[in-house]
Amino acid sequence: MRLETPLVQVSEEIRRRILPLKLLIFDVDGVLTDGDITYHDDGSESKTFDVKDGHGIKLLQRTGLDVALISGRYCASVEHRAKGLGIERVYQGIHRKVEAYEQIKADTGLDDPQIGYVGDDLIDIPVMRRVGFSACVGDASPHVKPFAHYVAQSPGGKGAAREICELVLQVQGRWEQVTARYFQED
Repeated sequence: MRLETPLVQVSEEIRRRILPLKLLIFDVDGVLTDGDITYHDDGSESKTFDVKDGHGIKLLQRTGLDVALISGRYCASVEHRAKGLGIERVYQGIHRKVEAYEQIKADTGLDDPQIGYVGDDLIDIPVMRRVGFSACVGDASPHVKPFAHYVAQSPGGKGAAREICELVLQVQGRWEQVTARYFQED
């Protein structure tokens, strides 16, 4: 059994914005996590990540799309998660995310239309306004949603990243290629 049609129908404008993407940048808190922060007795903190979101990121990477993270906070667990996913561009403790975004552009040689961004809160708006394709999680701040070309149905840390990864793969015509091995009969 193979999935022949896209899971999500999108407008021609969204298709036009997704087609040139070579890099997808994710915020962390509220996007790759549900926004909860657990503080431990020793003062350290931890976050919970959804394994399906991580698999979506791996699917993107298998097709050659690059992934980066920009977070307003620093947490060691983000470094560990990024390493486990093979994400090399990780910017944490960044309060002016545009600065990290401009650094990523300089490092990769990519232009705005080739980059997508997934956010959830006010701090993400300046980058969302610059990229070729912006998306937000379903439970994003209502002030952020007007700046997103696509609003995921799923909430942050609960499948939104996976939904957006699959959307990008489907629109770019890479879905069948990257998932074929899962549908092969032995």
